[in-house]
Amino acid sequence: FHIIMLAAPTTPLKRFRRIASCSRGFIYYVSLTGVTGARRSVSKDLKKKLALFKKATNKPICVGFGVSDPRQAKEISTFADGVIIGSAIVRIIEKNLGNKKRMLSEVRHFARSVAGAVKGAGV
Repeated sequence: FHIIMLAAPTTPLKRFRRIASCSRGFIYYVSLTGVTGARRSVSKDLKKKLALFKKATNKPICVGFGVSDPRQAKEISTFADGVIIGSAIVRIIEKNLGNKKRMLSEVRHFARSVAGAVKGAGV
C-alpha cells in the first residue's frame, strides 16, 4: 500500500517538500480550491505551480479535482505525470442509474476518449 498525500494551490513550497518526503507512490495535486466537481477550464496558474512542485520532488504528481473532459485531460497531461477524473464519471453513472448496460457503455466511451486524448498529448 502507498500513502497518497494531497497538495493544493495554497500549499506552501516548504509544506510541499514535507508532503513529498512522506508520500509513497505519487502525489495527488488538487488543481483548485473549493469543492470538487467538473469545471469548464483549467486554472491558469496550474502549470506554473506544478512546475515549481516538480522541482521539489522526483515523485510523480497527478492532477485531479475539476478535470471534466478529454480536452482538459490532454492539456494537463502535457505538464503533469497523470490526470485523475472522478466527478465527470460519477455524473455519467448518476445519469444512467436505471440502465446498467448503457451506464457501462457511456463510462467506457468516456474513459476511452480521455485515454485517447492523453495518448495524443505525448504522455
